[in-house]
Parts: sequence; C-alpha cells; structure tokens
Amino acid sequence: MISDPEILSIFKFASKAAGEEILKSFGKLGNFDLKDPMQILTQADLDSHLILEKILKERFPDLPFVMEEQHNSEPLPGSFIVCDELDGTTLFSRGIKEFSVILAYVENGSPKVGCIYFPALNIYVTSIRGNGTYINDARIKLQNERSLDHSVLSLEINNTFQDEDYRWISNMSKRTLATRALAATGAGFLELLEGKTDIFMNLSGAKIWDFAAGVLAFEEAGGFVLDKNGKSLEWNKIRMSAIMGKVPELLKKVYEYKS
Repeated sequence: MISDPEILSIFKFASKAAGEEILKSFGKLGNFDLKDPMQILTQADLDSHLILEKILKERFPDLPFVMEEQHNSEPLPGSFIVCDELDGTTLFSRGIKEFSVILAYVENGSPKVGCIYFPALNIYVTSIRGNGTYINDARIKLQNERSLDHSVLSLEINNTFQDEDYRWISNMSKRTLATRALAATGAGFLELLEGKTDIFMNLSGAKIWDFAAGVLAFEEAGGFVLDKNGKSLEWNKIRMSAIMGKVPELLKKVYEYKS
C-alpha cells in the first residue's frame, strides 16, 4: 500500500510536470473556448490534463479519478484522486501569475493528502492529514487575534450567485477592513495561509477540485471550514460551497450577517 508521503511526492512531481507545460504558453496570446458562461477552456488546460492523467494512472492504477476536464458522475466514490488541471484559467489567460495545479487524495470521504502548485511563482502548498501544512519548506500555523472589523475578507464572486449571496457578501464587506476577490480558489487559499487575508467566502460555483487540497491545508494549519449553511463539508458531490475562518469565533460572526 502506497504511503501518504509517497502520494504527496507523486503529486508534487505530477503538478510540476503539468506546470512546466502550462508555462510554455503563459503570457502568449491564444484562443480559448467557453465551457459555460463563467468558465474558459484553453489549450493549456487540455495539455495539463493529458500530462496529469498519464502520470496519475501509471502511479494510481486502482483509484478512480475526478478531474475538471473530464466527465464525472455522482455520487462520487469514497476514495479517489481529485484534480484541477489549471485553477485560475482566466488569470492565466490574462497574464496574471496566481494560477495553479491542484491535486488531492480523498480517502473514505475525506481529503487526506493535498498539493497546490503555482507554476509561475514556483510555490507549493502541501499537506497530509495529521502532519500539518507547508508552503514550500515552511510549516504554517495560523495566528489570528483580529476582530471582524480588522479582518480582510477574500471572496469568489461569479454569475451563479443568488440575490441572497450578494446580500450576504454586502453585509460582510461593510463590516470588514477590506474585501478582495482573486478569481482563483487556489490563490485564495495561498493568501489565507500566508496571513494576508482572514476570512474566505466561496458561496457558489466552486467544485470539489477547487476545495479538496485547500480545505485540507487550511484545517491542518489550524483553520475552520463550514459550508454556506453552517454544516461540515461533504466530499461526495461535485458542486460545493465553503466559508473559512482562522478561529471559530470569527467564523461564527460570518453567519450572523447572513441575510
């Protein structure tokens, strides 16, 4: 049976290989297609998919895969590899560096190993359940004694939002020090783990491949995560929501302003 550190090593190798291929077209003008009104698809997404699929199937022949650039059926299996071949494709297409390759191993319905790699920044966010979170070689331990009015709120906003989502975001933005939207979930996790932001709200439109590695990393660093209804996240479906806070008291405050 392959160990968790070995899984992480494979993830780092695979994400690096995919990232090197992605960088070949970064900063160059290229065509893209719309997968739906809120998501674009570039050749880099497809190239990354082929590289990851080849490596992962060779190394994990007995595990199913849940990947953004393929058809996936629900309910999801209990244990699987989940992958976002290019998170932040819109950023990538505009020459913005905070795009990433995201890999996670979900075992018995819970993320256990995760890797987020930022090719243009050469940064890894890695985590193993019970063994902490690292940004490159530095172990991360969250610290936050800030009140809500001294917190920086990070958001994902998209055209799947309902009116109540916008009202909730508005209520929160009025009560925090500043509000920031990055248009890439992986980048949102990186800033949260680096201590640049304090709360992360992703209410609609996100998928399991956006969250699995980042939620594991955040929890292993000491953070707290619930879905938009205040319940624990479930890892058996594609579409998800998540609200993250560094301390329970701060997370509780977020729900007080839900309209």
